[in-house]
Amino acid sequence: MLNFEYTNIIDSKYRPKLFYKKNKSDRRVGVEIEYSNLPLLNSAAVVSSLFGGNIVEVNKYKVVLKKTKYGDFTFELDAMFLQKIESKGLFTKLSSVIGTISSDINDLLEKTSKKFIPFEISSPPIPISKLPLLDNMIDKLRLQGALGTTYSFQYAFGVHFNIEPPSDEMGDILKIFKSFLILQKWIEVQSELDIARKMSPFINDFPKEYIRLVVNKEYNPDKEHFIEDYLFYNPTRNRVLDMLPMLAHWDEKRVRKQLPDEKINPRPTYHYRLPNSKIDLFRWNLSVEFQLWVIVELLANNEKLFEEMSEKFFKKIEKAIFSKDEWVEECQKCVLELLS
Repeated sequence: MLNFEYTNIIDSKYRPKLFYKKNKSDRRVGVEIEYSNLPLLNSAAVVSSLFGGNIVEVNKYKVVLKKTKYGDFTFELDAMFLQKIESKGLFTKLSSVIGTISSDINDLLEKTSKKFIPFEISSPPIPISKLPLLDNMIDKLRLQGALGTTYSFQYAFGVHFNIEPPSDEMGDILKIFKSFLILQKWIEVQSELDIARKMSPFINDFPKEYIRLVVNKEYNPDKEHFIEDYLFYNPTRNRVLDMLPMLAHWDEKRVRKQLPDEKINPRPTYHYRLPNSKIDLFRWNLSVEFQLWVIVELLANNEKLFEEMSEKFFKKIEKAIFSKDEWVEECQKCVLELLS
């Protein structure tokens, strides 16, 4: 990992550009955390001890912590995962691991939840500068036994950051998106992306043709054309940086018409899905992972380096053979210059 502290960036000269919108209000971030081994009600009790609120048990597989200072926290079992298992005809294979499965969905959930299906906490949007508050939450969940990605090869668990953009202007949004595409492979190395997650279908890379289109310096679409291009190349939410919530915020009718079966929550956010959930490791917290996104925005805010890296990256991906290692080294040099 990088040898610098996230908290130093919060208090640094970069703060005005990174943590406030153009109208000077706080930019916010919501977090989704997948984990195992800590039941929903127990998880809600831990979070309530930090943020207050009222615990409401919606059903056996969903709990909501209502009316905290920042909004509602949701705790649920990812039943969507079961639907994907069923669609692939994997119940018979699972029964050899966890025993006979009845037709009762509750029986199936009970037997598979500890081995395959993650629990998930979804936080309300909080000011980016308050992210360390969620680090305290991670610490308490860890001490209560929550387990993450690295505990088992079966746990392809992730963390999703829902990051509010600095403005609703296409130019601002596009520049950060381009910066992420440029730095993605370097981020994967720094984040020590788990092989189980990389092999899962949930965080696929963008098609090379789409990356080539976007990072071309001539690419400067309005929102309508950005939506059109994105949906053509990416008719799925399973991308390392899912832009569908943002697109649906702009034009929900158009997005849902093309993707009627996708679970999309329209909101102005970068849905950043890449990080592992290392909730059981004492050296890990959300701020450590989020600092890699901070680097993306530092690049977007440095005109000279952004132009240089855009041109170099475009030339690299134009080649028949793309050397990931060489590009990661190039990115490392860029990052060191950004932080100097």
